[in-house]
Amino acid sequence: MASVYIPVQNSEEEVRVVLDQLPRDASDILDILKAEQAPLDLWLIIAREYFKQGKLDQFRQILEEGSSHEIDEYYADVRYERIAILNALGAYYSYLGKIETRQREKEEYFIQATKHYNKASRIDMHEPSTWVGKGQLLLAKGEVEQASAAFRIVLEGDRDNVSAILGQACVEYNRGHYNESLALYKRALQVYPDCPGAVRLGIGHCHYKLGRFEKARQAFERVLQASFMKTFVLDPENVEALVALAVLDLQANEAAGTRKGMEKMQRAFEIYPYCAMALNYLANHFFFTGQHFVVEQLTETALAVANHGPTKSHSFYNLARSYHSKV
Repeated sequence: MASVYIPVQNSEEEVRVVLDQLPRDASDILDILKAEQAPLDLWLIIAREYFKQGKLDQFRQILEEGSSHEIDEYYADVRYERIAILNALGAYYSYLGKIETRQREKEEYFIQATKHYNKASRIDMHEPSTWVGKGQLLLAKGEVEQASAAFRIVLEGDRDNVSAILGQACVEYNRGHYNESLALYKRALQVYPDCPGAVRLGIGHCHYKLGRFEKARQAFERVLQASFMKTFVLDPENVEALVALAVLDLQANEAAGTRKGMEKMQRAFEIYPYCAMALNYLANHFFFTGQHFVVEQLTETALAVANHGPTKSHSFYNLARSYHSKV
């Protein structure tokens, strides 16, 4: 049972905190952290544990308090952990902005992310993790060239920084430079062979764009193998791999391939019912079975969650032909 120990001031005693039994009210643990002036690395460990448990409000509460003006003053000489807290908040708000469909809320999340990254830079403007975070934020905003500049700042100082290599791989993919992107994904694996499955997902997408469909299939299958021992529920990368494999099955244009492809799409939908591509393909399937109510439900959901132009176009096409067929 994993635990952390918070030293009690002016004493040899410690407060044991069992990580899988964290209180629902994060204020309880915050009171202890502040009263005992606990090291900031313990704040980070506890915040990450709340995040892993899906308790995002508590995760944010711990980090927001850990980056407050009061904490800044008391821990003024603690640089790395203060930067890590700010960068974690920046990454969190970047992700919220990336998945948000309402433009006003999306911009507000990006503003919050920028604020935290800028504050981290004021502590140490050369910290690589902050530049990587800024690059990821710029990618989420669609500012590809600025993102590339951020990643290159890191790579000029450390050519083996895996996070920056992966960021630049995304940049090259967005530029349509699939060979360059593929080379960077492979380099990341060479530097750090235990990279998460998402790296092989990127490799698969590059091969697909280059017309190497069998190599793409192998890469997508490796994503699922890499995550075999993990739960699918909170792993959207696996959903993307399933959808990619389903598309390859459907493109075979054979009865067996179509059946396997739709089974994978259905599985992806069951794991994560807001994957726009899976929703579109399922809507297409139900159109041909005449279930127009289901088509419209799936398509309207896809439109609500999609940010990608071609994906939205597919959704509008499904919706329009469903309405037209009933006229």
